[in-house]
Amino acid sequence: MKKGYKVTDVKREKKIGIAAENLEELIEKSLKKLGFNVSCAECRLFVAEDGTQVDDDDYLATLPPQTLFILLPGKEKMVTDFEFYYNLIRSSKKDYINAGVAANEFLTTNIRDKFKVFQKYIAAADDAKTMLSERTQDPAWFEGLELSEKTKEQSMCKRVKDRMRGYYYKTKTALQTSDLYVQSKNGHGKKLIDQFLLDLRKILESKKYNESYFNRKANKDQRLCADNGLFECGGLWNNTKCNYIGEHVINPYRSREERIIFQTWNLDHKIELSRSIIPSILQAIKGLYNGSFKCVSCEKDHKDGGVETDRYYLQIFTRENLKLVHIVCHYKGKHDAQSDIYTVCKSCFGQQLIGYNK
Repeated sequence: MKKGYKVTDVKREKKIGIAAENLEELIEKSLKKLGFNVSCAECRLFVAEDGTQVDDDDYLATLPPQTLFILLPGKEKMVTDFEFYYNLIRSSKKDYINAGVAANEFLTTNIRDKFKVFQKYIAAADDAKTMLSERTQDPAWFEGLELSEKTKEQSMCKRVKDRMRGYYYKTKTALQTSDLYVQSKNGHGKKLIDQFLLDLRKILESKKYNESYFNRKANKDQRLCADNGLFECGGLWNNTKCNYIGEHVINPYRSREERIIFQTWNLDHKIELSRSIIPSILQAIKGLYNGSFKCVSCEKDHKDGGVETDRYYLQIFTRENLKLVHIVCHYKGKHDAQSDIYTVCKSCFGQQLIGYNK
């Protein structure tokens, strides 16, 4: 089964989306879209985040959809995301950094200290162009982006949509590789999961992928930033605010460097997608498949009904369960918060029930 990935070159000048079933197909399609005039055998594929080389289908299969890869032709040297962003800041803010001492200090500290260094250079950025919006007004900000992105707001909306698509495809891949999908009798499990995914996608599309979250010109109740585009960290998943008040802030509208660094900020699921939400969805659909489940509304046992897709949509894609956080506040351990099994009987679901009956 094909999965969607992102691929770019070592200079990060062009990012493309590729749907591929195996490593050979991924490299072959990437070569064509990136315009590399070399053979597949002359190329190597790396995970952008940490520089891990991907050289077989087995390892590729373990990576999630929307993983960003670097495709290198010939003997070109791999540069990880972190090295790239750091070098970018050093080159553009050379008046603020001593290349010898500061670089040595940077590369020998831990991740928290490294991002404090990032924050220092962000603070030194020029505010003069922050409120400019058009590509023609601030062309440097748009360097490396698609020509179709004409305003900063449009570009930031696209960044949100990319993240939301990533959550959708992660959910889709997990459900469609489950035993219920692959091994169910008469394909009924497959039908139930496909229907759920269709309903989920329709809701997401109707909400325009929540593109307003990063758009500073959207209504205040629909965005995560201030009027000027400043974002503040929401803190650890179980905290009401960030412990680094005044430090964990960023304005990706101000400069290209901040726009790039903003990619390291996470929309963190308080109730985790992989550990809790997706397993709950599977349990809900299994109840329908087996003809035995409890309705969350009337709390009675039933045989026929449906999944309350809206509830899972809220947990996967909205601020009800998402929190924008600085990488230091992104806790990767297990969260205590849990999802639930949202199945509803015919009577409670009413006319909204679509195609979940056997």
